[in-house]
Amino acid sequence: MSATDAAGGAEHQQAGPVSPRRRRGRWGLWVGWSLVALGVLLLVGAALLVRDALAAGGALESAMAEVPAAEEALRAGDVETASAILADVQPLTATARSSTDGPLWALAAHLPVVGQDVRAYAASAATVDDLATDVLPPLTQILAVVEGDAITITDGAVDLAPLEEAAPLTARAAAAFDDIDARHAQVDRSALHAEVAEPYDRLVAATDELRPLVRTTDRVTTLGPAMLGADGPRRYLVLALNNAELRAAGGITGALAVLTVDDGRVALERQASTADVPPFAEPVLPLDPGVEQLYSDRVGRFVQDTTLTPDFPTAAALSAEMWERAQGEQVDGVVATDPVALSYLLESTGPVDVAGTTVDSTTVVRTLLSDSYAQLEPGPATDEFFGTVASSVLSAFLGGGADPATALDAVERAADEHRLMLWSAHADEQESLAGTVVAGDIDTADRAARSVGVFLNDGTGGKMGYHLDTAVRHTGSRCTADGRVDTFAADLTSTAPADAATSLPWYVTGGGISGVEPGVTRTFVVLYPPRGQTVTDVRRDDRSAPGQPGTVGDRAAVSVMVDLAPGQTTTLTFATTSPADDDAPDPSPGLLDVWSTPTARTAGLQTVEVPVCG
Repeated sequence: MSATDAAGGAEHQQAGPVSPRRRRGRWGLWVGWSLVALGVLLLVGAALLVRDALAAGGALESAMAEVPAAEEALRAGDVETASAILADVQPLTATARSSTDGPLWALAAHLPVVGQDVRAYAASAATVDDLATDVLPPLTQILAVVEGDAITITDGAVDLAPLEEAAPLTARAAAAFDDIDARHAQVDRSALHAEVAEPYDRLVAATDELRPLVRTTDRVTTLGPAMLGADGPRRYLVLALNNAELRAAGGITGALAVLTVDDGRVALERQASTADVPPFAEPVLPLDPGVEQLYSDRVGRFVQDTTLTPDFPTAAALSAEMWERAQGEQVDGVVATDPVALSYLLESTGPVDVAGTTVDSTTVVRTLLSDSYAQLEPGPATDEFFGTVASSVLSAFLGGGADPATALDAVERAADEHRLMLWSAHADEQESLAGTVVAGDIDTADRAARSVGVFLNDGTGGKMGYHLDTAVRHTGSRCTADGRVDTFAADLTSTAPADAATSLPWYVTGGGISGVEPGVTRTFVVLYPPRGQTVTDVRRDDRSAPGQPGTVGDRAAVSVMVDLAPGQTTTLTFATTSPADDDAPDPSPGLLDVWSTPTARTAGLQTVEVPVCG
């Protein structure tokens, strides 16, 4: 052992063990320095967060100042301006995102009191960057295709190449919303301070408004080519719905046609009468007990009555099965439209001559739903005329003579009013169609879960629907402990002439064959609450209005019979409840879809503002 070691050992022996008091002193000193160090780290972290927040805030403020101009340019179809603005915005949103991303922000998101504010701030920066980088640029490129002359209809053929080229772009934009939705799901809106909550809510509302547009565009570019025969020939059954004899989905099937599509080329294969699909002794497919309870088994036995249910996938599947059994021919899908939709198409094609009669956008509805019954014999003659007009308009539209922009507006308007509906017999395609305005799937679509419905079925056995004016109104909402209670009114007015019993043909008045006095219009008004709920306080002109109950699609619906003499008006009122804790998606917070039967003068879908009850 060295001298030094010996000295050290001696010194250690002399010092003896450290006393508890000295140990506590050293521990206290260590804790003190640790707290100081932690305080310094927190101060530095806070300073860095403030620095990053200021950088992000400045970048976001500059970016958001430019975004409205980009949106306005997109609405105006000015692709060049929109692209230029986005090119300037993207570096700003990238700065905002990078300034609110990293370990410090991740830790700060877990702090008490302000953690959710930090999370919302960072989520907002990332969302704006996603919109500027992954959503709006593809939409701009797609707009360049749609607004230009890229999509053309020539000699009955749709050029599918632009849709196929746009598909990857729309897929990219749609995928971005998966990340955006996941990010927003991590933010507890109730924990935000007002200074953060207000701009965060505006951003969420903007993304909610944009999401359905992006996802619908994605569906169109993905499904469009396949459904238009890009992968092989397709055959579709077309139902020409007649609003003069109302059915919940729009009208009785007055005529049928078969379209074939091959690589974008559309051809009218043949027309058919409802007489070509005779009634069946039993429903051709199993019916939901609620459907049969509310609408009878006629839904599954008569092709004219498949649209007694407002759920178009149900009506379409039944119609396709009936067609196959009667004609021995399978179809790839079913399309339904009505005379009002034809009037929109005629705005893009101009007048069409049919069997010596000229119809245009201003006359086709009256010609089909009123004049034809005064001039033609009932039965096959009117059915043939109805089908010929529909086929002639469709042929003119597909023949390349339609103005592209007006044609696109016509299709969009018809779809938005539930006058144009589409069902695919291919399960994967039908799954993609679910929840879109053309699907008409009130019984199954997630989006339709909280919707309210007011549907009309004729009980006259005639064509008095043309003389029925309707209006569905949202009259109020209030928040309760059980959720939001919404109240509605449905106004019905008979515009039939006072002498309708004698001045109108017997097959328009029904001639009393259904037990209804000629001139009287009988309508079964079917009220649908949100899923899992009931219709309450049903009244007609301030008197209790009993009806036929029936549960369909998990909705406790009720059907009320209304008889109207010529010139008579009546109002049905009712209430529904939407639970605050229901996770079913709304169109957007504060909005409610109200479905109704599209008539000769009233659209079949409206979206109303309602309070957000939490």
